[in-house]
Amino acid sequence: MKLQPYSEAFERFAATLSDSERSTRGRQLQRFLTLGFPSKREEDWRYTDLSPLADKTFGLANEFGARADLKTIDGTERLVFVDGRFDPTHSSAAQFHGELPTIETPAADGLLALNAAFAASGLNLQLAANEHLDAPLHVLFLGSGDAAATMSHQRHRIVLGAGASATVILEFARDSGGERLATHTLDIELGANAQLRLHRLQFERAGANLLTRIDARLARDARLKALCLDAGGGFTRHDFNVSLDGAGADAEVHGLYAPQPRAHVDNHTRIVHAAPHGRSREHFRGIVGERTRAVFSGKVVVQPGAQKTDSEQRIANLLLSKHAEVNAKPDLEIYADDVKCAHGATVGQLDDSALAYLRSRGIDAATAKSLLLRAFAIEILDHVGYAPLRRHIEDILNFPDDPELDALIEAVS
Repeated sequence: MKLQPYSEAFERFAATLSDSERSTRGRQLQRFLTLGFPSKREEDWRYTDLSPLADKTFGLANEFGARADLKTIDGTERLVFVDGRFDPTHSSAAQFHGELPTIETPAADGLLALNAAFAASGLNLQLAANEHLDAPLHVLFLGSGDAAATMSHQRHRIVLGAGASATVILEFARDSGGERLATHTLDIELGANAQLRLHRLQFERAGANLLTRIDARLARDARLKALCLDAGGGFTRHDFNVSLDGAGADAEVHGLYAPQPRAHVDNHTRIVHAAPHGRSREHFRGIVGERTRAVFSGKVVVQPGAQKTDSEQRIANLLLSKHAEVNAKPDLEIYADDVKCAHGATVGQLDDSALAYLRSRGIDAATAKSLLLRAFAIEILDHVGYAPLRRHIEDILNFPDDPELDALIEAVS
């Protein structure tokens, strides 16, 4: 692997760091140079090849200019980051951005080491016991449109004390620019009875290489409800790891991927039941079109002693072209004997009879197809609990919004 450009970029990046910070991050860089990017020889990466990234040169982004084209979501507070840098001009919730501790222990893999070496501070949301975020927090990650190949890396944290609650929207979007590499890590800690609604939205364009990782730990009776949406282009990989550490913890992870042509999207999830009476629900749906590749790998682990676990995992996919490809791998590991667990995966195509029915009602072919795709996706979108966000998502997906047409869909569903 040709990783020398990362060493050169680090020398420029580290010039402004303190000696101790430079030393700590330097050790992480050396670990990345040793491990490199994950390869397809590793089971978790068998369908996703990162080797092309090693042959490309990504420089640190230049200073960004003003942004006047932000798409806001009504009723939300906002944090904006451009090329990995905080944009105070367009942010209304600057109190939730701050320095995060540098990880000093050796990173588990090359990607985490790369992130730890270069990462800038990002979202840092910490709520005390019984504190509630009044409005949803919209965290927007943008590219500046720089024509050069650039990279950015960020670390984020959400910590909710006992009984606290919040709604957070993470949106990755870019309209133009050259090739880009971005890595993000988010650590989540939910105290007893805490509740977090998390939405991760990816609307990137061709040329993006987006790698994100979320690690969530739930205490007793805590609840996490997450929605993951991928409707962009380029190359994206998302790792979502949830550990139900306390009795009665509850996690729902729902996802929809509808990538653009020639895109590659990989969702890799792991839910660990480490305590009794835990509940998890995982439901992903994919709409995969022309020369597009989608990967879903989900594992649920029920550890010894996690009795009365209730877990369900479902994956469904629509293939819209003979050149589309889906690799779906649900997985269960159970080490307790008093549990209720189920999982399954399906792959299919649009129903020709349903299309014919809609055409017979005077609906053109393109609209009929969009209506059926919306009907397929609606079960996931119904988990969006905030109406302005739901409108924002449906506008980007370009789904028809007509009550009369919805009634026709009900007839064929």
